[in-house]
Parts: sequence; structure tokens; C-alpha cells
Amino acid sequence: MLLALLAVLASAWPAAASTCQRRCGGVDIPYPFGIGRGCYLYTGENDLTFGLTCNLTAAGSYAPFCGGLEVLSVSVPRGKARVRNNISAWCYNATSRSMDDQSGNLWTDVSDSSFTLSDEENRLTVVGCNSLAYVSSSSVSQFATGSDYMTGCMATCPGGAAAARQLENGSCAGMGCCQAAIPKEINSYGVVFEEKFNTSQIKSFSRCSYAVLVEASAFDFGTTYVTTGDFVESTGGTVPLVLDWVVGKETCQEARRNATAYACVSGHSVCVDSRNGPGYLCNCSLGYQGNPYLQGGCRDIDECDGRDEYPCSVPGTLLGDPGALALTRRQAMLIPPHARRRNLNLECTSQLVLALV
Repeated sequence: MLLALLAVLASAWPAAASTCQRRCGGVDIPYPFGIGRGCYLYTGENDLTFGLTCNLTAAGSYAPFCGGLEVLSVSVPRGKARVRNNISAWCYNATSRSMDDQSGNLWTDVSDSSFTLSDEENRLTVVGCNSLAYVSSSSVSQFATGSDYMTGCMATCPGGAAAARQLENGSCAGMGCCQAAIPKEINSYGVVFEEKFNTSQIKSFSRCSYAVLVEASAFDFGTTYVTTGDFVESTGGTVPLVLDWVVGKETCQEARRNATAYACVSGHSVCVDSRNGPGYLCNCSLGYQGNPYLQGGCRDIDECDGRDEYPCSVPGTLLGDPGALALTRRQAMLIPPHARRRNLNLECTSQLVLALV
């Protein structure tokens, strides 16, 4: 019976076998993500969240992919993945003397996964001198009510070519560039340009309009984005997009009831309910770091060893050792509070508290 239970646990949590590929094209791939069966958290045949592939790109280099999305980075502590996202362009065509067809604009859909678009870190960004664009979805997250949504913004250059020459680098407040927030719990979207706002009358100095959902901190507006094709040329036509992910669709309270599937398997780990739709994540407890999805993955932080990261630690003093009892009042005040509570024994803690009062 015990052997059978251990077999079930091993199947549910294949963890990180030493043979698993944990890097592709310079990108680290931490568990629960992985390449190849047995190297990632398996959540069902139709869930494309954690099983990645390492593919050769058109540029001749390798990169990790989740379905058709190129993965740029994965953060376990934050529960986020950055992926490459295509910029939508709508341009005046001098040959046809009309705007190009919008049918080429792509629809991004991650509804068959445990991903949602990060409402905190992404912004709809529209670039142009006569541009009104929206992001829309036929449905909000599969976990939500299913109501439609649409949000957008307008970028203009009042005054025409003269105004375009007065645009400022780094400014995205409506003149040549605008940004808009998106709601929570979105897992699909498409970009739509309003046809009444086109570039047919300003083609001589601003032929194209652009729109994309982009990681806000990764976007820095340049004036040449409006007057030339530099936005696409300088980025290769893609920008980072941030996805939130969860390891289960339950709340923490519900997930703990199923011990064989509960994801927070490391000691000194905690469960955290997602703020962007149903589901939960795991983090290491305060004072620990590492991977909470692996057995023994959360390790004690040695503040004395990481002096650059923990400059308040006392050099040469290992917190929790008998020598810690000899700390001066000044030294005790410099120790990070979480380290003081965690590493000093109760007798020492009470003495320090009395000394600091």
C-alpha cells in the first residue's frame, strides 16, 4: 500500500530529474515548467501551460516555446512568464491608395492553459498621429462570467506634421502615443483599429498606426516610431508580454484538502491565492528562498553570506549560533527583522526585544 502511494506521488510530482533540460537558448526553465514528459507539472492533455519545447527559431538560435508563444523568461516567486508578442500595424498602401486590410492582425488566445494576461504589468499601447485602437475579447476568462470587454485609446498629433516634429521621446500621454489598462482575468484578445482614424491624410509623415499589448516597463516611446517604421524595425516586430500563471484552479483552502495534488511540496513553503482569477501559487516562507514546487526546494537564507543582498547583517556572525547572543544593541538593530525572529532562539529574541525597547 505504501509503495502504491509513493508511486502515485511520484507520478503527480515528477519533480526535477537530473536528466531534465533546464535551459534553452539562454533562458532558465524552472519547475513546474519543463521540456519533455516527466520534467514538468502535468495538468492534463489539453493544458498547455507547463510543457515547453526547445525550438530552432528563424534567427538560427534556440528558444523555449509554449505552444506557439516564444518564452522570454519565467519567474517562480512571482508566478509570471514573459513571452514574445507581435505588434499590429495598420498602414496606408500607396499602390492600392487605401489602408491595408486589418485581417492580418493576430488573435492571442491562452484559454487552453493556466495563463491569464497580467493586468498589472501590461498596457495596450497605440502609436500614431491619427490612431484609435482597441483590444477586445469575445469572452473574459473561462473562470469569470463570460461577458465581452473592449478597451482602447487614441493617439493624435494635433497640428499635423509640425506637431509630429515636436513629439517627445519617452512621453506616451496621447500625443503620438497612448496607453490603456486592461481588466483582470483576460485570457484572449485581438487588436482592432477604428477605420475612421486612418493615415490616408497624413501618409506623407506618418504612414502607419501601431497597436500592441506590451509589458509597460519594457516600452519606451521614441518619436521615430510615429514618423518612420522604427517601432517594428528596432524591435523585430515583437515586444514582451507578461502572463500570470497558477498551478491549480482551486483556492489554497481547497487545494490543501488533496494532499497528493497539492503543489506546495517543499518544507517552509506557503500557498498564495491568485489575484488575477481563480487558482493558487506557492512561495517560500519568509526567510527562505528557492523553488517551493520541489521537495526541499525552499532553503534557509544565510544573510551573513549574502552581504550584498542583506547589507544589514552583521559580518562574521552566523545568526542562530551561540555567538549571536553577544550582539550589541546597535548590531541587533541592524539585523533584518525576519532574520532576527527566525534565527535567534526565544531567550535571545526576548533579550533583544527588551534591549531595543
